[in-house]
Amino acid sequence: MKKILLSLLIAIGLGVSNNNKVEIPACSIVETKEEKQEKVMENIQNKRDDRLENYVIGVVAGEMSVSFPYEALKAQAVASRTYAIRGANGNKNFDYTKLKQNYTSVDKMKKMWGKSFDENYKKISQCVNATQGEILEYNNEPILAVFCSTSNGETENCKDVWGQDLQYLTSVESKGDKYSPYYNGSVTVSAKTMKNIFGSENIVIKERTNAGYVSTVSIGGKEFSGEKIRTTFHLKSCDFTITKNGSDIVFKTKGYGHGVGMSQYGAVYMANNGTKYTDILSHYYKNTNIKKI
Repeated sequence: MKKILLSLLIAIGLGVSNNNKVEIPACSIVETKEEKQEKVMENIQNKRDDRLENYVIGVVAGEMSVSFPYEALKAQAVASRTYAIRGANGNKNFDYTKLKQNYTSVDKMKKMWGKSFDENYKKISQCVNATQGEILEYNNEPILAVFCSTSNGETENCKDVWGQDLQYLTSVESKGDKYSPYYNGSVTVSAKTMKNIFGSENIVIKERTNAGYVSTVSIGGKEFSGEKIRTTFHLKSCDFTITKNGSDIVFKTKGYGHGVGMSQYGAVYMANNGTKYTDILSHYYKNTNIKKI
């Protein structure tokens, strides 16, 4: 019986000295309640400290209003994470903040939100955590998950903007964009400015894409892309019309951004109408799959 008792004590992590007195080992395998709680908190902290997920929180906070519905924020989280993973291209030490996404640091969030920081940060974090590790793939590769603020009611084909024929970045309807505060815009350019840049003030729209965006203009007989005009004069969109106001040239636009990929305000409209983030993503990024990394 004595031998059985000693064996039992050793098995549960308790030792015996030479005089057969029970001793507790320096490294006991028996965890106290407090130790278990510490491990749980450590695991949570490790998740919070993940560089990628913290970066995604910063991007969602910078790219979307915290007032947007949860499903739209979740869709943004997956798109932004995908963009980051593709940009890193397997480099574990990659500095995600160098990517062309509107990343906002925690310090900036505190200044931006003030007393609402805790509440707002919690909401953004919940949306990111709900999609933790999820990215979009096409043919087993992370997609180019670009997005824009507002389309003209139809997103643009990637090929028509950047010349890349990506099957998952094709034109789709985006009904809710007309409700965006950025749907209509106007920029006035003087004839002198136009002539200084392009050598002539005589600009004519030559061609539009199937989605309605200007693909080609003619200025003094020379052709330029609509994207060139958009970026040169900081137009909100490539869907523009041209009118004259005296010697000034007035560009009136529909939409905000390059128009390719997910429309953020389109996503908001879909979310407000009960669409889940997975369906929002599959609508804007055709034939893609969500994969957890």
